[in-house]
Amino acid sequence: MSEADRHLLGLVRLGDENGWSQFVSRFQVRLIAYATRQVGQVATAEDLVQDTFIGFLQSLNHYREQCELESFLFQILRRRIVDHYRRLGQNREFPACDYNSSESNPIRPDPIELVTSSVLSPSTYARRREQNEFDVNALAIAIEKLAIELQATSKFRDLMIAEGLFYAQLRSLEIAKILSITENEVAVVKRRLIDRLAKSIRSVTDEYSSESPSDSTATNLLTTVWEAMRPSCPKRTTLGKYTLRILPDDWNDFVKYHVETLGCTFCNANLVELETTSISSDFEIQRDRLFSSTIGFLARSQSSLP
Repeated sequence: MSEADRHLLGLVRLGDENGWSQFVSRFQVRLIAYATRQVGQVATAEDLVQDTFIGFLQSLNHYREQCELESFLFQILRRRIVDHYRRLGQNREFPACDYNSSESNPIRPDPIELVTSSVLSPSTYARRREQNEFDVNALAIAIEKLAIELQATSKFRDLMIAEGLFYAQLRSLEIAKILSITENEVAVVKRRLIDRLAKSIRSVTDEYSSESPSDSTATNLLTTVWEAMRPSCPKRTTLGKYTLRILPDDWNDFVKYHVETLGCTFCNANLVELETTSISSDFEIQRDRLFSSTIGFLARSQSSLP
């Protein structure tokens, strides 16, 4: 978590009204941009963001900083959007990536065998309802370590493949077409990535079971944790440099793949905010409205804190 976010969170936990006002201002534009993209109406999007801020305050005592504040807020907002459509009698899913397949049929992800033997098969990976926080954290640590190492060593092709597999849930063939490589090259990198994740998890936990998780469980779990952590999403400073076209070529190619090809909905919401050149009166009106409609829940959240 950035120092700015940590500072704001501290103020909110203390019930500081000015801190809450800063918190709302910091996140409102990207959240409204995301919600507007999903529901099509600014007014509805603003209502959903208001509910998101209220939901954040109500769940403040459960937030253990497992992921960035922004990601935590996006998770709450996405659930609010799903609930919105359910009230309309529609069941919709909102994947993290808006990738549009060139195929006529929807892309189905290749099954990912996170474990292939009893060497690594925590029972909580086999039954999602039985997963505990420790097991999920073990995978989260492994994913974050993998993404950081790939960025640090400039292995952007491997990172692109990892995102395509674990984040966007694309098939190996589709990733091969996008990156202009062979499907076999994708398969080799995929096996290497999974082996690295398995090794990292083994370094965190020794609790194994003789059961192996189903392929679909492993695939969905990887995607769920990747979406929560967003370890490969470019930092806002990097996105800012991308908009200014001053990134090194390898970084520029990766960010373009991430935001334009895969269509990361969260980073695109950030880009909307970054590309806003000035604070408009609409921004101030929205901020004041969001602040006044949620401030009452700030005091209530204090009573629920341990």
